[in-house]
Amino acid sequence: MFNAPKLPSVSVSSSAEIVEGSSVTLTCSSDANPAANYTWYKEDEDSPKASGQIFIITDFRAEHSGSYYCEAQNNRGCSNSTLHLTVVAVLDKTTMIIRYTRWTLVVVIPILLLLVCLWMRKKKALSSTTEPHEPIETVELHSYPEYENNSNSAAQREDSEEQEDQV
Repeated sequence: MFNAPKLPSVSVSSSAEIVEGSSVTLTCSSDANPAANYTWYKEDEDSPKASGQIFIITDFRAEHSGSYYCEAQNNRGCSNSTLHLTVVAVLDKTTMIIRYTRWTLVVVIPILLLLVCLWMRKKKALSSTTEPHEPIETVELHSYPEYENNSNSAAQREDSEEQEDQV
């Protein structure tokens, strides 16, 4: 049995809120025989935005807000359904800084802590494998008379021998 497209079902596959800069996917489906061809329009604009069941808006901005409708058409007729899109949250510089800070806290700081722990473990391992230094022993030098100033002793002996000879 051939029939015109029934009222299309339109849906948005995005989070609960459409954030500026995000991607938004619109989907349209209708029961029709023969199969319907789909065209997407933005309200108050004459030219179609896209054709096909899926319409993706990348980098969604405030100017993309508004009503979109999907037209399902075959040789038996056409039908359309409307969907309204609005930017709920706008990413400003503060939000970007918060996201950056959150990323830093979640990723960078744990990595730095891990590196510090590994460095400390390595330092501790190196210090425990090196043997402690032995204290240097002090050697006492004793003075022995037979080795003291041998040149003077020989000279003194010669003098004393000469004195003995003269006597």
